[in-house]
Amino acid sequence: MRHLRVPKRQTQSILECINGYEWAPEWSRVISDGEYRLLPLGDNSPSQLPESLSDFEVVQAEQPERPPQHWLEHLPKFLDEQTITLHDGVWPNAQEPLGDILVFKIERQIEEFSQAVALAKISHHKTVRAVFRDHGVTGEFRIRDLQPLAARLDGEILDKNAIESLADVTRENLLVTKMLVREFGVQIQIDPQLAFFSPRLQGERVRNVEAAKKLREMLGRPLNIADPYCGVGPAIVHLLQVDDLVGDLLASDLNGDAIPLLVENLSRNGIKVEASQIDGLTTLADGNFVGIQDALELKNDERFTGQFDMLLVNLPHDTMNHLPHLLSLLKRDSPTLVRGWLVTPENEISRLQNELQNLLTPTLEGQQMVEITPRRQYSSSDWLCRFEAWLNFPLE
Repeated sequence: MRHLRVPKRQTQSILECINGYEWAPEWSRVISDGEYRLLPLGDNSPSQLPESLSDFEVVQAEQPERPPQHWLEHLPKFLDEQTITLHDGVWPNAQEPLGDILVFKIERQIEEFSQAVALAKISHHKTVRAVFRDHGVTGEFRIRDLQPLAARLDGEILDKNAIESLADVTRENLLVTKMLVREFGVQIQIDPQLAFFSPRLQGERVRNVEAAKKLREMLGRPLNIADPYCGVGPAIVHLLQVDDLVGDLLASDLNGDAIPLLVENLSRNGIKVEASQIDGLTTLADGNFVGIQDALELKNDERFTGQFDMLLVNLPHDTMNHLPHLLSLLKRDSPTLVRGWLVTPENEISRLQNELQNLLTPTLEGQQMVEITPRRQYSSSDWLCRFEAWLNFPLE
């Protein structure tokens, strides 16, 4: 291929000039040549170059092979083309990066090829330490059932059998799932095998902050916030990033395994707490409440009645059953906000919206009635939806 040989310091400006022409190559790499760089002109470049490029030497050079742009391009290393073609459109493009591990689900009709899929994915994602197949969630706390299928150790890619043959300590260190993840500049300690966490809700966590700022502007003070399904605390961590946004805090969950991770996340973000302090739902020295608690029992504790400006209800499979038991936590004769999520079939959204509108009333003056907003498809039949209600309950 023809290349333009230009001084290194002019690489960027001449490359931009080349890319401005319709004959510029769609993909190519700049090649180092000592104090010069070879800039590809592509197969369709004119023999007589434009005047802006005519001062530079034209040379012939071989372009390196284009690297794969998608994990599927690695799959032929592990499966025959006939099998790949037969299941075209079924291969699992969806995946969740969690720190330096990758989690994917796979359709039952191709689950026998899970090992090949995992190897192809780790081959493509060079910084991934381990790839797990997600068999779904189990138990009351919806903990992920993760099966390790591929890992990278000292630059070598290992399959399931090679992983299982490792020494116990090496294997455990390689497959550890406790890690720090980053989203929008925020660090969150998680372990998907101990407590539910979804990176797909990070956009919703940012919207929590935006809504909370709006409510703070109305009230002119920090907000008392209740998050009774807080898990490891990702929503709270985002809220704590904003100075003077959070006043008193209720951060609780029924999953005891989530609490040590919650404590780490709170401690890193200005709330003084140690795991040894937590005994049930514990009152901290600063007046915050942190710990293990059945959210349905909060209505029976007078300490929490009418104390909170903002309520987060992140229990999407049971939100409609739990929500009526939580509204007593909200302040009276003051603007309050409920943000919640639910999983429902699409044909149920209209009915549930009517139910929510009857439950979440009266609406704060100047605000719209609560609406259910589908956020993403949760399964073949269900949608994950968000609702936001601005309220002003009268004094009783």
